[in-house]
Amino acid sequence: MSVKKVQVSIKKKEILYIPNILSISRLVLLPFIIFFLTKDTYTYRILALILMSVAVLTDALDGFLARRLKIESALGKMLDPIGDKFSLGAVAIAVTIYRDFPWWAMGFIIFRDMGIIVCGLFMVERWTIITSSNIWGKATSFFQAMSIMAYAFEMPYRSYPLAVALMFTGVSAISYGFEFYNLAKTQTKNDK
Repeated sequence: MSVKKVQVSIKKKEILYIPNILSISRLVLLPFIIFFLTKDTYTYRILALILMSVAVLTDALDGFLARRLKIESALGKMLDPIGDKFSLGAVAIAVTIYRDFPWWAMGFIIFRDMGIIVCGLFMVERWTIITSSNIWGKATSFFQAMSIMAYAFEMPYRSYPLAVALMFTGVSAISYGFEFYNLAKTQTKNDK
């Protein structure tokens, strides 16, 4: 997790930054993905697959483009993880309801993501610090998306990508827990 102490102010023009548009696009695609998942026909499955693939691609591109174009922003640092976690959580719920994704796995994913959001919001509120995802977090999002897609499209051996995703989910939860704890400890010392 990289840490930057920033002034958390959002300018209107930041909404038009390409990386922020990509982050927002994941949220815009979400109702369509869920609608297509509720239908059990070949055409709707293909449409859901295409939109889910686009969402995963936008997740991979938004941070890269922000750094490459030198337009990193406070809005982007908040939109990206919220977009990721909200999208993955909502699709996991839909796949649990409409396919056979295990409810306990969905709960584990959402519990970890809510913990990260709550800790991140605390850091912003208390110390105006915005944290970025680390390598474990990025890998976890990718493997969670792959396992959810495997269940959404009832692929054979779908329990294998789920096992990998859950392993990464657990490791990243521990990693973030230690990083938030160490950051809070350091900031509390600095406040004294």
